[in-house]
Amino acid sequence: MTQQLTAQEVTTTLREWGGVDDTPEATEWLRSVTAQMNGWLTRGDGIAMYENRDMGHPELGTKRFVSFGSPAAQLETDTPPDMLPDGVGGGVNWRYGLVGTYRGAALTTGAEV
Repeated sequence: MTQQLTAQEVTTTLREWGGVDDTPEATEWLRSVTAQMNGWLTRGDGIAMYENRDMGHPELGTKRFVSFGSPAAQLETDTPPDMLPDGVGGGVNWRYGLVGTYRGAALTTGAEV
């Protein structure tokens, strides 16, 4: 069964994954990614979080976030698959297993003005 993520879990993961600190560049990166994800949520899509689970790969633990749910989404399915399909984001994705999904209110960064 897929874990249902909270908004806080999504934003915390983004901060950790992106190495977000207090620099203007990092804050802007977080705002940009959050705005893109909020666009997905606004149109009724969900966010699926995948993680590289290949123990022998140098990018073990790397996260990928994709939209799912509508014909405009990266994954045009109501339920995202357990493994991220190849071609999404332009890569070979068999290493990426589904961690969880989020559908809900808009995300905040804690850096809103």
